[in-house]
Amino acid sequence: MQLPPALRDLPALAGASAVALLRDLPQRQVWRIRLQGKPAYLKHFLGPDRQQAARGAEARLREAGAALGQGRNGAVQPLLLIAWAGVLVTEPAPGLTLGEALRTAPAHAPLLARAGEWLAGLAAPSREAGSFGPRFWIDGLHQRLEATPRDWLDAGLVATHLSAMQEQAPDLRQARVERARMHGDPTGDNLFHDAASDRMTAIDMQDWGPIAVARDVARLLVWVESRSTTDAPRRINGIAAADYLALTGVSGLLSADQGPILRFMIGELLLSYYLESGRQAGRRAALARAMQAWAQPSSASAAS
Repeated sequence: MQLPPALRDLPALAGASAVALLRDLPQRQVWRIRLQGKPAYLKHFLGPDRQQAARGAEARLREAGAALGQGRNGAVQPLLLIAWAGVLVTEPAPGLTLGEALRTAPAHAPLLARAGEWLAGLAAPSREAGSFGPRFWIDGLHQRLEATPRDWLDAGLVATHLSAMQEQAPDLRQARVERARMHGDPTGDNLFHDAASDRMTAIDMQDWGPIAVARDVARLLVWVESRSTTDAPRRINGIAAADYLALTGVSGLLSADQGPILRFMIGELLLSYYLESGRQAGRRAALARAMQAWAQPSSASAAS
C-alpha cells in the first residue's frame, strides 16, 4: 500500500510507507504509517482550513499532554507537523483500544474506572463553572431527526424519548454546569489502555473550548452501551448500572449536582447515536433498549 501522491511527494515524508487507511472522511484521512522505520499515525486534514486544523490539533495534543502529565495518563504527542499541507504525524498509543480491552475483560468496571481517572486528570487544570442550555441540544436533535430517513425509525420510541427530554429541560435551564477542556470524543476507539503499565492514552483530541465535563462522561457511557449485545439486569439513566457506577464513582470527576445534566447528556447522545444507526441493526437494538430504560422515571431515581 502506498500513500497518495499528495502525501508521499512531501520531502518530510520521504521513505514513509502506508500500513493502513484507518479513516477516510470528507474532512480528513487517518493513516497508520511507518516513518523512519518506526510506527506512527498520520492525520491529513482536507479542505480550505486544513492548515488551521493541523495546527490546532498539534497544539491540543501538547496542551493535553501537559495537563495529564504523561505518566499513567497521557495523550499521544506530535512527531511532525506540515501545516500548509494539513499534515500531522503523531506517535502511536501503547496497548489496546479501550473497546478491545473491554471486549476481552472479565468485567468492565476496572477499565471504566481507569478511564474516569483519565478524564478527571484531563479536566483538573481547566475546570470552570458555567450555565447549562438544554434548548441547544434539543434543537440539534430535531434538526438531525428531520435529516434522518424514516424507513427504519421507531417513531414512537423517538417521540417518547424527545418528550421526556423536553420535560426535563425547564429544570436544567441556567443550571450550574462544570466545564473544562475535555477530549470531545472519548470513545473506545480514541482511548488506549496498556495492561502492563496501566497507562491510559488518548488520540484524536478535539480542539474545542471548554465543554461540560458530563458530556465526555456521557459519551463514553453511551458508546459502551451501544456495543452491548445483552440486556442489563439493572440500569441507571439507561446505562448498565455496573458501568454507570464504575465511571461516575471516580473521585473528582463530577460533583453531585451534575447528575441531572449527566442524565440529560446521556439522553441526547442515546438519540443522536440512534439516528446514526440506520445500517447497524445490532447497535440500533442496543440503543433502543437503553432509550426505553432512560425514559422510565425509575431510571432517574436510581441515579439519585
